[in-house]
Amino acid sequence: MKRLLLITALFFFLTLYPAQSEPVIFFDQLKPVDLELQEQIKKIKSLDSNLENIIDNLRLKVKNDNSNNNLKIDLASFLLKKVYLQRELPYENNEELLLEAYDLIQDNFFLETIWGDIYFHIDEFERAIEHYETALICNPNGVNTAGLCGWAYFKNQNYEKALEKFDIYLNKNFDDYLILFFAGKCSFQLEDYEKTVEYCEKALEFCKDNDDIEDIEDLIRKAKEHLASTEGFTKDEDSHFVLSFAGASKDDLGDLTSESLEDIYDEVTNFLNFDPDVKINVIFYLTDDYYKRAENWSAAQACGITIEVPLKYGYKDEVYVKGLLAHEFTHTIINLKTKGFNAPTWVHEGLAQYLEYSISFGSPEIIRSDYEKILQKDFIEEELFIPLNKVSTYMNSSERRDIKRAYIASYIAIRCMSDNYGEQSFDKLLTSIGKGNDIERAVKDATGISYDKFQNEIKDWVKNQ
Repeated sequence: MKRLLLITALFFFLTLYPAQSEPVIFFDQLKPVDLELQEQIKKIKSLDSNLENIIDNLRLKVKNDNSNNNLKIDLASFLLKKVYLQRELPYENNEELLLEAYDLIQDNFFLETIWGDIYFHIDEFERAIEHYETALICNPNGVNTAGLCGWAYFKNQNYEKALEKFDIYLNKNFDDYLILFFAGKCSFQLEDYEKTVEYCEKALEFCKDNDDIEDIEDLIRKAKEHLASTEGFTKDEDSHFVLSFAGASKDDLGDLTSESLEDIYDEVTNFLNFDPDVKINVIFYLTDDYYKRAENWSAAQACGITIEVPLKYGYKDEVYVKGLLAHEFTHTIINLKTKGFNAPTWVHEGLAQYLEYSISFGSPEIIRSDYEKILQKDFIEEELFIPLNKVSTYMNSSERRDIKRAYIASYIAIRCMSDNYGEQSFDKLLTSIGKGNDIERAVKDATGISYDKFQNEIKDWVKNQ
């Protein structure tokens, strides 16, 4: 899967990481009008005085002849060359150059594409999308830009828009197996399992990499499992959710689930300061079908923008189900707010429990009774603190008590952050993660103290309970 991982870290100014070719650099496509300058710009390989002199001379010419559009294109070409050469610098170092180029050649396809690439390079996907979309208004036939726009939407987990752009790209690049594969992944998230299989089978026709073949075949298997297990499902849809019910369960669960989810939606999105622009899928599976794809101790799970629930738990009492859905919906909103960057397990599970208990019990201070006993004995009395970077290890333990301790460690970390820094610190924490920062930086942004000091504060907080 090594090549697929490269996709999520697109190098600067790529078109679409085509499977069989070198990346195309958009900058080279914005050429000066003047033929002599076209030759000069090809020879410039680094930031030097020659580049600065050409830019200064062209600025002077534009100033003296501001109505000459060819001169403006010449100057913009060299400004963008400089942007490319110093692409590894912070965005602020290039912003003035981009704005200057924009003043010269507004509504220019290549400028807007490059601007989008720069934002993509620093993981600012929403801003990248704005520029890519503007570029496509300038040139609807820019298929490579459409593909890049699709990647940005995919990173933002807007799978419907991503698929729309991927399809534009694939109309001209039908043999790009990586895009076909990711179009399949979009379809999977959108619960269109037949299209998932269709895209992935096409991808296999062109894929030669054994690791990638294995991943593509795995997605085909999952899609076919869903097709088999969701046969006969009934669906319901509103402005925020797409609900799927196995068998006749919609008759029993439909109205209650819809009402609960609308309450949950408002509370969680307001609390985490994030209103998604995609609909969330909620699927109630026959219990046996659910546990073919989930851990046997799991009561539900969130995968991308899909929440999966076994009917075994869907039929429990209203308070339980509402808390369960709140927990999983919180995971989904965290995924969307952090823009595909992986928030640590303790952040996910801590916040999910915090909101689950708030919605189920009316307060985040009231936790499950079985957790409360372990919290009292292991954490308060025996001071068996779990380092936050070990939470995921405990979560994957074969021992049920270790898994519960991992959940509790996550919960008390979030409770400590709330008590010491206020609930507004959660927004700061997730926003920082969404910028691509590691958890040490994110905790610093949220609390003002180091990660190590924060973990010491958790220990002190537990002792005072």
